[in-house]
Amino acid sequence: MKYAGIMTFLFIPLLVMWLATSCVDEDNSNCVQYALTTQLVDKSGNVLPDSTVGSVKAYLFINNKFDHIVTAESDGKYLISFDGNAKASLVAFGNMNSDSVSIHTPNEGDDISTISVGLLATRSSASYFSSPTYLFYGKFDYTSVSSGSTTTALLPMYNQHARVHVVAKHLQSQFGNGTYQIVLQGFRNAITFDGTVTGDSVTYSPSGTFDSNDYYTTEAVNTLPTKTDESVTVSIYKDGTLLWQTSTDADGNKVTLAAEDDKAFVIDVQKLDFTLQVMSWNDYEQSTIIY
Repeated sequence: MKYAGIMTFLFIPLLVMWLATSCVDEDNSNCVQYALTTQLVDKSGNVLPDSTVGSVKAYLFINNKFDHIVTAESDGKYLISFDGNAKASLVAFGNMNSDSVSIHTPNEGDDISTISVGLLATRSSASYFSSPTYLFYGKFDYTSVSSGSTTTALLPMYNQHARVHVVAKHLQSQFGNGTYQIVLQGFRNAITFDGTVTGDSVTYSPSGTFDSNDYYTTEAVNTLPTKTDESVTVSIYKDGTLLWQTSTDADGNKVTLAAEDDKAFVIDVQKLDFTLQVMSWNDYEQSTIIY
């Protein structure tokens, strides 16, 4: 216990000295100091285990301009300090699958709204993109003037990916055997460091299978949410020929996906009158259970 006390006593002055040296003012009178801990949270407020993502990268912006990457300490905290007269933001990204997301280090001075994290295109086509399993994002903002001792705070990070399955009922009974393909358009391939969905258009063509009820169900597509004021277009092809296409559901609403959505796009063509119903994937699975 005696040695532990000595180590703690030595560490605190070193931590304060490190924080102070990164402030702009030489007298440190306006120095603001934070020790931030990231926390993975779902949209219901439930805390998720850190193991959900493989790693977290944090980036400090001063007055919306990139300053430097912040590396976590051994205890997981991100230590930042800055002039309290400035606006500071710590942006954190976390994802498990580095094969689907590209995170490049911004250049010093880059604006927070113009740099982004992007999805990687598949090898088969530059317009088709891989599906990220997770892409957690969090942003801590400090705008008011303060100084003094180090403040601890939590930086919540929320999953920015959305998931969707497409279910097409009675295709074979109405159109016969053949090679069917579902195409989803209307997504984007990047999210800026200020949390805005942006980038080039994204197309997904998930594989699918028929069951004994003539229900064609695709594999899950994980993607970024729909960009504001845009919508998803769902298309069905048979043997390369377009059968049907829509960007609205049966009620005339635009088809969209929000962050953390897990949806089913259910298309019924039994009466040769295509209808698209959007529901949660869990509700769809429950509706197909035979008791």
